[in-house]
Amino acid sequence: MGKLTEAQERARATWRYRVIETTRGNQSQLGCVVLAVLGKSASNPPKITGSATIKTDGQVYANFTGVDCVARQGVHICSVEDLQRNFSGLADHLKLSDEERVEMFGEVKKWIWKDERANTTLRFTQGG
Repeated sequence: MGKLTEAQERARATWRYRVIETTRGNQSQLGCVVLAVLGKSASNPPKITGSATIKTDGQVYANFTGVDCVARQGVHICSVEDLQRNFSGLADHLKLSDEERVEMFGEVKKWIWKDERANTTLRFTQGG
C-alpha cells in the first residue's frame, strides 16, 4: 500500500474517522449507529438509514436494512442510556478533547429527529 497524502493523513486524524475506524464501520451495531449519526451510508447492509426517534419510554428507533437487504421501518436500536454510555465510552477510549466531545454529541443530537419524551401529558384546566 502506498504512502498516504497529507490530506488523507489529516482526515484520518479527525475524531470522525477515528470513531468510524474504532467501531469498524457497519461491522458492529455501534458502528452502524456511528455511521448514521455522521450521515454516512455503508455501501452494503447492515445499515441504519435516516434519523432516529426517541419514544416516550426512552428507547431509540430508526429505519434499518439488515444483511438480508430487507428495509425495516422503526426498528429498536437501543436505549437513550445505552446511546449515551456508548458514545461516552468511545470519547474516553479515543481520548477526545472537550471540543471533539461537544462536536460528537452535537452530531448525536442532530441525528435524533424526534424526542417523544418531550411531549407532556399534563392537562391544564381553567381554575375556578
